[in-house]
Amino acid sequence: RNVVYALYQFEQFKHEFAVQVATDYLGVLRQKDQVQNQEKNYQSLITSTRRARRLADAGRLSEIQVDQSRQSELSARNRWVAAVESYQRRLDAFKLTLGVPADADIELDPAELESLVSRAQRVLPSEEGRDGDGPAPPADEPITLVPPGHGVSGPYELKEAEAVLLALDHRLDLRVALGRAYDAQRGVAIAADRLRADLTLLGSGFIGQRRNLSSVSQADANLRPEEGSYSALLTLDLPLERTAERNAYRMSFIGFEQAVRGLQQLEDEIKLAVRNRLSELLEARETIQIQAMAVTVAQRRVNSTNLFLEAGRAEIRDVLEAQDSLVTAQNTLTAALVSYRVGELAVQRDLGLLNVDERGLWREYVPENRTD
Repeated sequence: RNVVYALYQFEQFKHEFAVQVATDYLGVLRQKDQVQNQEKNYQSLITSTRRARRLADAGRLSEIQVDQSRQSELSARNRWVAAVESYQRRLDAFKLTLGVPADADIELDPAELESLVSRAQRVLPSEEGRDGDGPAPPADEPITLVPPGHGVSGPYELKEAEAVLLALDHRLDLRVALGRAYDAQRGVAIAADRLRADLTLLGSGFIGQRRNLSSVSQADANLRPEEGSYSALLTLDLPLERTAERNAYRMSFIGFEQAVRGLQQLEDEIKLAVRNRLSELLEARETIQIQAMAVTVAQRRVNSTNLFLEAGRAEIRDVLEAQDSLVTAQNTLTAALVSYRVGELAVQRDLGLLNVDERGLWREYVPENRTD
C-alpha cells in the first residue's frame, strides 16, 4: 500500500510540475510580448516628439508641449530597457527550471501567444462588440448591470457541482489520504485486539535420528513416530496488566481521528481550490473581453488624437495619454490571455484530469459535449 501511495504522490507531483513549467513558460512569453509593446510605444513616442518639434518650429505648438513629448519619450525608453532586462532575467530563471545552464542559448516560440489568441476566439467579443459605437441610451434610463459569467464560456468553465464531483473522483492525493485513514482504522483494530487475553501454544517434536559427520556412513534411519520425542507448552496471559497496550490503543485511536480530520480537511481544500480556479478562469475571461475592447478603443483614440494634433485641435498631452493607454491595454490583454490558459491547465490539475506521460507530455481532458 505504501508503494501505491508513493506512485499516486509521484503522479500528483507530475501534474503540479507540468502546470508550473507551463506557467513559467507562458510568463516568459508574456514578458517578451511586453518588450515588443514597449518597443513599439518607444518608437511611437519618438515619432511624436519629432512631429511636435516640427509643429513647434512652425509656431503651432509651444515649447512646453515639446518638452512634455520629450519627457515621455525618455520615460518610454526607460520602460523599454527595463522590460528587455526583465525578460532576460525571467528567461534565465526559466532555464534553471528546465535544468539547463543560465548561459545556455535557447529561444522560445513566439507563436505560442498567437495560439492563445486562437484558443480565446470563442470568448473574445465580436468586432462590432469591441467598437461600442451603437446608439447611446438616454442618460436617465435605468442601468442594468450584466453579472459576471454572462455569455459564451470556455470549455473548462464547468459547473461547480460537476467540477467538485470530478475532483473527488480523480484526485490522487485524496485517494492517498483515504487509504491512510483506512490504515489508521486497521491500526486501531489491531491495538484493540492486544487488550484481550493471550493464549499461546508452543510445541516441538523429534522423529528419527540426526546426521553428523561421524554418522554419515551409517544406514538411513527409519522414521518411528511412536519412538519420537515431543514437548508442548500452553501459556495463558490474562488481561490484568495492559497499561502499555492501553496507551498504544489510545495513540492509535488519536492517529485515526487525525487521519479522518486530515481527509476531511483535504476534501474541503479540494472544493475550495476548484471554486477558486473556476472563479479565476471566469475573471480571466471577463478581463480578456474587457481588454479586447479597451485595445480597440485605445487604438482608435491614438489615431484620432494624432489627426487632431495635426489639425491643431488637440494637445501633445492627449497623444501621450492615448499612447500610454494603448500600451497598458495591450499588456493587460496579453496577461489575461496567459492567465486564462494557465487557469485551464490549473483546473485540469486540480480536478486530477491532466494526464502526464513518462516523457513529460500532457494530454488534456476533453469535457463531455465539448470538442474545442
